[in-house]
Amino acid sequence: MLLQREIGCCRLRACALALSVTLAACGAFAGSAGAEVRHYERVSPADKGDGDIIGEGEAIVASKSGDGATFESRLVFGDAVGSGNVGRTTYLARRGGDGQWSTHAVTPMSRPEALQVLPASTKTEVFSNDLRRALTWGYDLPGASVATPDRMNLYVENTATRALATVGVSQVDQLSLFDFLQQGIWGVSDDLRHVAFASEVTPFGVTQFLPEAAPGVPNVYKWDDGVLSVAGVLPDGTVPTGGATVSPGGFHVGVRNTMSADGTRLAFVSTGDGSDPPQLYLHVDGGRTRWISEPETSAWRDRTDVSKPTGVAFEGMTPDGKSVFFVSDTPLLDGDTAPGPDLYRFTDSADPENDSNLTLITNNGGAVNTPGVWGGALVGMSDDARRVYVHDIGGFLELWEEGSVIRIVAPSVPRTLRPEDHLALTALPGNARVSPDGNWLAYINGGQMYVYSLRSDSVTCVSCPGDASLVPAVTNSGRLDYAGFRPRFLTDDGKVFFSSTGALVPEDTNDVADVYEYDGQTRTLSLLTSGKGRDPMMFADASASGNDVFVVTRQKLVSSDTDNYVDLYDVRVGAAPNEPATTAPACDGDGCQGALSGGPADDALGSLSLEADESGSFGHAGLTVKHRATFHGAGGVLGVKLGAVGRLTWSGRGLVSGSVRRGHAGAVKLRLRLDHSARTHLRSFGRYMTTVRLKFTAADGSTATRAVRVTFRAVAMKGR
Repeated sequence: MLLQREIGCCRLRACALALSVTLAACGAFAGSAGAEVRHYERVSPADKGDGDIIGEGEAIVASKSGDGATFESRLVFGDAVGSGNVGRTTYLARRGGDGQWSTHAVTPMSRPEALQVLPASTKTEVFSNDLRRALTWGYDLPGASVATPDRMNLYVENTATRALATVGVSQVDQLSLFDFLQQGIWGVSDDLRHVAFASEVTPFGVTQFLPEAAPGVPNVYKWDDGVLSVAGVLPDGTVPTGGATVSPGGFHVGVRNTMSADGTRLAFVSTGDGSDPPQLYLHVDGGRTRWISEPETSAWRDRTDVSKPTGVAFEGMTPDGKSVFFVSDTPLLDGDTAPGPDLYRFTDSADPENDSNLTLITNNGGAVNTPGVWGGALVGMSDDARRVYVHDIGGFLELWEEGSVIRIVAPSVPRTLRPEDHLALTALPGNARVSPDGNWLAYINGGQMYVYSLRSDSVTCVSCPGDASLVPAVTNSGRLDYAGFRPRFLTDDGKVFFSSTGALVPEDTNDVADVYEYDGQTRTLSLLTSGKGRDPMMFADASASGNDVFVVTRQKLVSSDTDNYVDLYDVRVGAAPNEPATTAPACDGDGCQGALSGGPADDALGSLSLEADESGSFGHAGLTVKHRATFHGAGGVLGVKLGAVGRLTWSGRGLVSGSVRRGHAGAVKLRLRLDHSARTHLRSFGRYMTTVRLKFTAADGSTATRAVRVTFRAVAMKGR
């Protein structure tokens, strides 16, 4: 066994882990010779409803390519039509072809009379890799086809259009009040066109969704882009009378591990007729099923021992679904001689009757989950399953390579109750990552970030003498973690991202959290955020390549960020593009008002009216306006009272901005109108909400600002 460790600050400094980025006035930053150039891009919008986005917990998700990111807010702004779990609305930001970011709310509209409580909540927590689809729990969401009335259900949402496809459509039993209430044992494909779930035992029994499913017991179902089928089928083609469930059974751990990336393979557990110990199976291509945990010992082949294995537990699956890792208490190969559970690899083959499909990974009986210690033995593996990282119960972190002996990565990595010590692939969310080729392992243990390089067979503590974190904590809005979300903090080529409150380089002088990048190939540590200012900047997620690193902070990192609210930023590789203008061109008098479009689409939306909140409080003395207004149509007239001579400007997401100059105090009527994108949304969803931001500059230079909440409602054409 080989062991080379580089843990400690002295070794880090000896390796010259120097700062490779410095902030420049242009908004981009570069470092020492050869270091990559990055710049800041503000992802969240300027209009955030006069408040912070939520900057805590694991609920900021980046797309695999880095061109999009989701975030949440307790405030409703932009084109939002509803709020979700505990009053949180989910938003999706996209980088356009011009390099600019735009934001779109993705939380679907709930029934107006449905209170957002546990039995009738809306949750959007699971996304496809490109963020174009989302898995949503919702209570009888309007607009969804064939949804069961007055019941929770599972939906796949098109995040661009908010169109909903209902996943849990039952063809046999009526859904009960408890179906999908705590649904959490399922799997999804990378594109979210395939979703697996298991019916559950409720106080009302077990819902049978399809006629071919076994009645009265849980069944495993698979939804393939609109088609529901029974996936929990045994190798002989029968549906087990004892039931089946998706493995593993935790709420968070099985989302992406139990199904292959393309959705063709799904791991599940069944007891057969109910008399056998749970066995692990692999449903393939919607047809055949393989018995993963089938023994290959001589006693099994000779039928001298036909007892089913015990203690079988799913541990993980390669992205193609052709290799499945699991633990068994029972020896499944003659070479398994150590008492206790061991880790196995199952590899699917074209001729399972004659081929050996099992490989013994460990042979020490240490691959077990003890009471009170969460997470299995499998930390991760290469995509081809030839390199496997194991964390055994004795605290040894090991690497198994096919054709060679196990080498020790680190001998003292305890498995404890502390969240930062959960390294397993089935932990939540697992504080370890393995590169696709298996050459890199990054993990947090004891509050420190470690990186293992197979090439040098060495471990480096890259956060010493500070600390390391992967979870943002810059707001106080209540942490809520997405189901199955595993932030990308290790790239394919050995780059690692994390937050630390320690001053790991001299340029970090603010004693609050900043975001760092460690390059395993060059063995250099870089500061990705400024290292200055009183507000923390924390890592949230990254693209697969690491070219886009998403951080959340209250600091203003670009000139267009003019408020003090928490924003999401992309620290992106490349030179900084020119920032767009933050104010509209000036205009005078009625020339600012424009004309409402005379096209057929706008005519169909109806005429204008004003519905103000008469009880609303008034703003600054020089600028008087009501709190809220409602318009029927794509435009409306907003009444404002000016206290002096001066200039009034207005803007807002989805609005055509403008300004007006008045030579006397008094009332002025502003004609607000939606831009093309907002009008399209209004026609599609019947409502558009935004915030109008008013700024009045008096002749003496004094200013007053006000924000007005406005709602545009569509009016149907006569005869429709």
